[in-house]
Amino acid sequence: MKTKTYLLSLLVLLLACIGVVQTSVAAETLAAVEPKNKVRAEAKVTKSVNIKDIFLLLPDDVFPLEGISIANRKLLLNHVGEDGAFDISPTPIYVCDVKNGFLSLNGTQFAWEMTYWNMQDGRKLVAINKGTETGSKVRVFFYQNGKLTEEPNYQLGGQQNYKLSDFFNVEQLSPGAQKYAQQQFAKGAYALYYQLPQKGTSLTLGIDAYLFMLDYDEGFEIPDEAIKSVTLKWKNEKWQR
Repeated sequence: MKTKTYLLSLLVLLLACIGVVQTSVAAETLAAVEPKNKVRAEAKVTKSVNIKDIFLLLPDDVFPLEGISIANRKLLLNHVGEDGAFDISPTPIYVCDVKNGFLSLNGTQFAWEMTYWNMQDGRKLVAINKGTETGSKVRVFFYQNGKLTEEPNYQLGGQQNYKLSDFFNVEQLSPGAQKYAQQQFAKGAYALYYQLPQKGTSLTLGIDAYLFMLDYDEGFEIPDEAIKSVTLKWKNEKWQR
């Protein structure tokens, strides 16, 4: 009798242990799945956010001439490419491509444009490109959960080592022009201009050839066929040539 009681107690204890193990495994599995589900849910919500939504979140100081109020931004979104939009702002919207996540403004000497790249963790990498006489002034933000946070340490396009031959076919320049161009480039006396993608995900970078060679010879012009640009591809959330 004692033996049967002992065996019965042992069986009950064994079943209890199995139940604890199964509960523990289930809890660990749930804990592992929950973060993934959270990321997927956030990514799904963020995916529904478009370039218009992000435009409304931008700080005033990113705009080329003056700040644009939220109310006026909403009005501009309803009058894209219209001449009458200049009555709303001196820099109205020229292009608003929701499908490709691209927006640009009009009314400036140099380009002003914005776009974004979708990240695997659900965030959006947002870039603002404001052209100036001394090159592009690029600002980078991350969008997540309805908020736009600037990341001043992020370098759009990554760390790249550029050469003169990346931007010019030097063989098409005269010996004197080649020497001058090489000296200027070695001194860093050049400005990079970015072109954000309206289609695809690749960046394009170039140099203002006229300004670059301005002091070489008043009548000198670099032939168009000698001017090149650099394409930086976005692969696995990294910039590659």
